Formats: sequence, structure tokens, C-alpha cells
Amino acid sequence: MIQLFIIILFACITTSANSSTSFEVGKYAGQHEYKNNCTLSKKLTIPDADELEVNIIGKTEQCCDYITVYANKKFKFSGIIKQRFVVKGSAIQVAFRSDGRTTDEGVLVEISARLPANIFNDIKEQLVTVTNQILKYGTNQIYIKINNNLQILKQLYTKIKTTPTIDLVIKEVIDELIVIGQTYKEIATMSIDIMDVHQQQFAIIDDLKQKTSYNIDKIQRKHQEYQALLDDTQTKLAMLEDSLEKQKHSFSIDGYTTIMQTLAEQEQIWNKFYHEQEIITNKLTTHSQKIKLLLHVLGINAQIYKQSANVASLRKDSVLKLDNLINLPELRNIINDLETSETDILEWLEKIKRNGL
Repeated sequence: MIQLFIIILFACITTSANSSTSFEVGKYAGQHEYKNNCTLSKKLTIPDADELEVNIIGKTEQCCDYITVYANKKFKFSGIIKQRFVVKGSAIQVAFRSDGRTTDEGVLVEISARLPANIFNDIKEQLVTVTNQILKYGTNQIYIKINNNLQILKQLYTKIKTTPTIDLVIKEVIDELIVIGQTYKEIATMSIDIMDVHQQQFAIIDDLKQKTSYNIDKIQRKHQEYQALLDDTQTKLAMLEDSLEKQKHSFSIDGYTTIMQTLAEQEQIWNKFYHEQEIITNKLTTHSQKIKLLLHVLGINAQIYKQSANVASLRKDSVLKLDNLINLPELRNIINDLETSETDILEWLEKIKRNGL
């Protein structure tokens, strides 16, 4: 009995160095279920692939039987498994291990190279997400608060001009100035966090541009390879006398020419996309700088409102100096510029979304 157990265990411990695109255990390998005490390992690879789509389906004992994928990071699954994810590189290592108790139906792991269109769309989606992060982080609430405060100041100014006795509104004016000052101070203190988020997003954009550039270079290299094949085939064709061989070489020349045309079309689309990435990066950089300026202005204005409230509490007639606070042309101009900038960037996003590969 012990001897039989050793034979079964030995049969389950397998390490394969052969390249493949799938890994099967249990029913996916033609068995009813996988066995107890199994340790299986296999390398899955697709030469020249930059990224792989990994698809895993199956069922194992929830607590104790695992399928593990080693790529740019480790993935481990058990129980009812239905997973699809992307990893970098051209190969993964897959390992399956079961304990000595319950077994189940098994697992299937399959890999495929990511298509250029999938890579293109993934970069595009990430760019849209990052851009929206820069546009929306903190600014929406800031605009609302600023516009509300400016509206309150207008109302207070109207009251001051229309109220016979300043004493009737002085407390309300002072209270509002204090609240506005505190609001702007709170917003201004967000500057570091907002700018940190922006820098993180810009780092992602730089990475996306590098990926785009890499794919352009890859297409150009393939184009050069097929150009060399085309030149070589044309040279050989001129030297051939056999009609069948001539026909075969002619078909090859037509095929290489068609492939090169499709590569040229792909390169054109990728180049256009890279150009649009540069444009929107410049727009986002300018937009971020405007937000930084806005936060700086709010920090200064927070001090102005605080001091104005202090002065107003001492000298009631100084409330009439609200004229200076209400105009604030630099604040209004910055807000208008930001809103225009956002609209422009959103239009570019729509343009990028419409591009395909």
C-alpha cells in the first residue's frame, strides 16, 4: 500500500521545461479529477510577446489546493476559479499543488499575446482616467465654494448700500468675512495634496507615452524586417527560371507588400495618438499650474478676509471697503481660465476616445 502511494505521488510530481501556451490539470487534462498530493509545474510562453493575457478557469478544494501564476507578480487561486488578467513579458510559470485530502475537477490556464488594438485601447483608457483625475481632484468643490463666497459678498455689499444704518448688518458682514477667510484657508492648505496627486498622474502619463513610443518603435522594426524579406525575395525572383518557384516568390512579394502597408497604417495611427498625448500633456500641465496659482491666491485672500474682519469689528465704516474684496479680478480671471481650460481638455479627451487602431 505504501509502495502504491509512492508511485502515485511520484506520478503527480512533474516539472516541465517545454514551452507551451496552456496548462491542464484534472478534467482539462483528460482525467475525471486531479489526484491528491500532486505538485505540477509548467512554463507557458509566447516568444516576442510584450504582454500576455492570462485566462484561468476551473475548480479546486477551496482551502488547500492552489493554482499559482508567477509573472511580474504572484497570483494564487483556489475554489471556483474564473480569472482573466494581463501580465508583462512573454512567459509565465504556472504551479499546481494539492494536499492529501479532497480533490476536485481541476484547472485550465491559457495564455495569449495581447493584440496591438488591445494595448492601444488600454493606453487610451488609462490616459482618459488620468486626465479626469487631474481635472476633478479638488477643483469641483473649490469652484463651488469660491462662487458661493463671491455671491455672498455681492449680497452683503447690496445690503450695506441699501441699509440705512450700518449697525444692522455689521455683525453679519464680519461673520461672513471670517467664514470666507477660513474657507479659503482650508482650500489653500489642500495645495500640497492636490499637486502631489497631479504629479503622480503626470508620472503615469509619461509612462503611457513611453509605452506608445515603444509600440511605434516595434512597428518600425517589423517594417524593416519585412522590407529586408521583400528585397531579398525580389532579388531571388530575378534570378529564378522555374515557373513554380517564380510564382511562389511572387505570392511572397505580394504578402510582404500587404503586411508592410498594414504596418504603415498602424504606425500612422500610433504616431497620431502620440502627438495627441503630447498636446493633452501640455494642456494638463498648464491647467495644473493655473490650479496651483488659484490655491496661492486663495491663501493670500484668506489672510485679507481675516484682517478685513478684524478691522471691520474695530471700525464699522471700514466695511465700505468691501468694494476691494468683491472685485477680486485676479480670482475671477483664474476661475474663468480654469473653466475654459477644462472645456478644452475635455474636448481633446473626446477626440482621443474617437481614435481607433
